[in-house]
Amino acid sequence: MLVALGPVGCGFHPLYGRTGGSESPAAADLAAIRVLGIEDRAGQQLRNSLIQRLTPLGEPATPRYVLDVKMYETLEGQAESSDGKSTVGRMTLRCSYALSDIQTGKSLKMGTARSLASMRYLGPRYASVAAERDTEERVITDMAEEIRSALAAWFVSSRPAK
Repeated sequence: MLVALGPVGCGFHPLYGRTGGSESPAAADLAAIRVLGIEDRAGQQLRNSLIQRLTPLGEPATPRYVLDVKMYETLEGQAESSDGKSTVGRMTLRCSYALSDIQTGKSLKMGTARSLASMRYLGPRYASVAAERDTEERVITDMAEEIRSALAAWFVSSRPAK
């Protein structure tokens, strides 16, 4: 019989989850972030996705931090059919973000993130639009996860060691 042991005594602590029945410090800090508006429809979707991941119980009434995100989206054809129409495309989403302390206005963490996904253009126009929207949702979800992970890691690493 094999027994799988977790990382006992190695100093492992969950990044987002609970430890010993209490909320992790990173989760508490993430929940204190207000996400500023982001331009365009895709920007609003990214903002909503970030809010869902950072503050799942709702936006904070008295936030300690503010997150400013700038988003750049590109869509390019990767392959063409014999009649010159794109059959495969790639969507790339790039973001720059800055986390600031609301009270001091001091910039705490700046970073960039990138996500990309490929898609296949289908015959009817509606199907191609639906494929673009689906691809956009995938890169936005991936981007929100990447930003949340970077912020959580920063909060954990910026704490004094116990």
